[in-house]
Amino acid sequence: MKPTDNELETAIVAVEAMRASGADEHHVAKTLLYQYQRLQDLEKIREAAENYLHFGQEEPQHAELVLAIEAARKNEQRVTGSEEEDLGLG
Repeated sequence: MKPTDNELETAIVAVEAMRASGADEHHVAKTLLYQYQRLQDLEKIREAAENYLHFGQEEPQHAELVLAIEAARKNEQRVTGSEEEDLGLG
């Protein structure tokens, strides 16, 4: 069941407090925050892809899609400390 925007905001505030206090023995808060950030990145990619397809695959929408993918990849590299293979999107 999808939480409301208010419920989601309340949950994020709660898990941020859990992480800050060190009360995250089972890494639930860490995992939720990580998944929440990935979801935000993927939503940006989805929106950019929809715009790209809707507007006839024009260059500005292609650039928006490439930037969204690159941003998601950089965020993933930042949180994991790894480097992924260059996809040649840039």
